[in-house]
Amino acid sequence: MKKATQILLLLTVTMSFSQQNFGNQAGKKEVKKGLITFETFTNSDGAVSHGFRMDGLIVGPNMVMHADGKTTFVNYNKDHQKDGTLIEMDKEKGTIELYTYRKDKKEGPAFKMANGKVEWQKQFDNDKEDLKGYKANVVDYGYGQNPNGFNGFNIEKYDNGSYAVGYFLFSKRSFPAIQVWKSGEQYMGQHIQGLRKEFGVYFYEDGSKYVGSWDKNKKEGLGFKIDKNGNITEKGYYEDNVLKTAL
Repeated sequence: MKKATQILLLLTVTMSFSQQNFGNQAGKKEVKKGLITFETFTNSDGAVSHGFRMDGLIVGPNMVMHADGKTTFVNYNKDHQKDGTLIEMDKEKGTIELYTYRKDKKEGPAFKMANGKVEWQKQFDNDKEDLKGYKANVVDYGYGQNPNGFNGFNIEKYDNGSYAVGYFLFSKRSFPAIQVWKSGEQYMGQHIQGLRKEFGVYFYEDGSKYVGSWDKNKKEGLGFKIDKNGNITEKGYYEDNVLKTAL
């Protein structure tokens, strides 16, 4: 009964938090109308921001390199609110934090890695930690592939040397998660039914990265690529993993 209750709670979380409101995301229609631009600028605090703009305000995928060495990746909806997975990296401290945002507030699963280890996993409701929310411990579900399925927070190791850290539903990556391949490439961001979907960041072996929207493991929607030196090499609207409209 306890297990069934946990799964029911996680299913409730899935329906509530696992998807952005795609009806409120800037997309192909806005791009075709010429409403979307891409800008790089330096804020008054010295932070360098790369991302899309609509009506002069931030929208879509955005990356901020802060003066203190931190880097933030986040998506904004058409109302210019944080919407989707937010990723904050601090190389100096060796930390990575992933949060779920809806309309500028933390809503749903989140977790923090510190020097390769899980420091915490939490649920948020209306921008506050939800102590009563569903929160599974890795000890409850173990490590490695589980043929019976597991639900909640887990570390899953694969036979090819890759692994994933984050939230799972019936053994499939869901919610925010980090996937690491043997080659060193990584993906951080939203998953649905085990696939990269909605907002996330892919880190390539050569040091470059793609910051943007996904659908079924393919680049789909607004996004941009940045090389290891911080130069933007592509930006615009992607379809079926290919840049279709450059901005």
